[in-house]
Amino acid sequence: MSEPAPEFKEGQAVWVEGGDGNQHPGVFVGENQNASWFGGGASALVVHAEADHPEVVSIFRITPRDE
Repeated sequence: MSEPAPEFKEGQAVWVEGGDGNQHPGVFVGENQNASWFGGGASALVVHAEADHPEVVSIFRITPRDE
């Protein structure tokens, strides 16, 4: 049984865990609605400070960030 996805709000500051295990600051944009179409797990759209477009990441790779 999997854990339920955490709740995030649009514009919320988050930490995104990268493939190297380090955390990078980002902003939660919204849930990835296409994930269910392709049978993937829960995912989200986040924007990183150095990027100009959202990235799709697993919802389990993001955690809230206190500002």
